[in-house]
Amino acid sequence: MRATAESGAAREQLVARLEELARRHGFVYNRVFVRRQKTRWGSCSARRNISLNINIVRLPPELRDYILLHELMHTRFLNHSRRFWTELEKIAGDVEALNARMKRYSAMLL
Repeated sequence: MRATAESGAAREQLVARLEELARRHGFVYNRVFVRRQKTRWGSCSARRNISLNINIVRLPPELRDYILLHELMHTRFLNHSRRFWTELEKIAGDVEALNARMKRYSAMLL
């Protein structure tokens, strides 16, 4: 029972923050799914459905936001083109440094 309550709270927290960041930066998405994923922090489909790893809530706030903004940016660019990274850097900050920091948390995916 406790795990379900924690999952529900984590989902609420992630969805609320995603909504806030989308509103602030003018992103539009369709649905949000929060799951336990073993290989990804998140993904975004061509239909603008965003899937998030529940373990994102265990990251420092700035890395949480980075992942959420990364997936929101995929609602505009369904790739990792130069333009994708340029636009993401405008709203998220130094993406190279953020990506380097994310590597420290990769064990949380297992």
